[in-house]
Amino acid sequence: MRNNDPLTEDLRRWGRAQVNRYAFSHAERGVHVLQHARDLAPGTRERAARELVGRDGGDRRRFMGARSGVVGMHTLPTWAVSPVRASNDADRPHDNPEIAVDLGTPDELRWVDRALASMQRQFPLRALILRTEFTVSASQAVKARMVAEQYGGSLTLRQYRYELGKGIDWAKGRAAA
Repeated sequence: MRNNDPLTEDLRRWGRAQVNRYAFSHAERGVHVLQHARDLAPGTRERAARELVGRDGGDRRRFMGARSGVVGMHTLPTWAVSPVRASNDADRPHDNPEIAVDLGTPDELRWVDRALASMQRQFPLRALILRTEFTVSASQAVKARMVAEQYGGSLTLRQYRYELGKGIDWAKGRAAA
C-alpha cells in the first residue's frame, strides 16, 4: 500500500473513526462519585440554614393567606396548612453505569460504510479482511489469524495480502464511481 494514496488515507481515517466510534458519557472516569460529595454537601449548620431560607413554606402560606378571604390575614400559621407531600427519592450512593454514545461515521467517510456493505454481499471474506486491516492495530499475520477465526476457515498471510489487494482495488473502483 502506498502512503500517499488518497483512498488508503480515507480507509485509515475510516478505521480510526470506527475504533473511536463509541465515547463514554462520563468525562471523569477515574473520579469516584463520593469525592464530589464534599462540594455538594453543606459544610456547616449555618450554611445549611442560609441555603434553606425561602424553603420553609412561607411563600405558600402567604399565598394561601391572601386567598383566604379573612381581612388582615397576610400569612397563614403553620398549623393551618397541611404539609406538601413529597416522594422520598433518596437512594444509597452508587455509581451509574457509563453509557456509550455512538458518534457515528463522519459524513465524508460514509461511502466507505456503503462500499463495505456492498462488498460484504459479494465477497464476505474480502470485506472482513478490509475491515480488519484498517480497524485493528496488529501485524498482518495476527490479522490473518483473526480473520481465519472469524471466518471459520484457514487463511495464510499470502492469501490475506492477496485478498487485501483485491479489496483495495475494488474500493478504488467504488470510490471512482
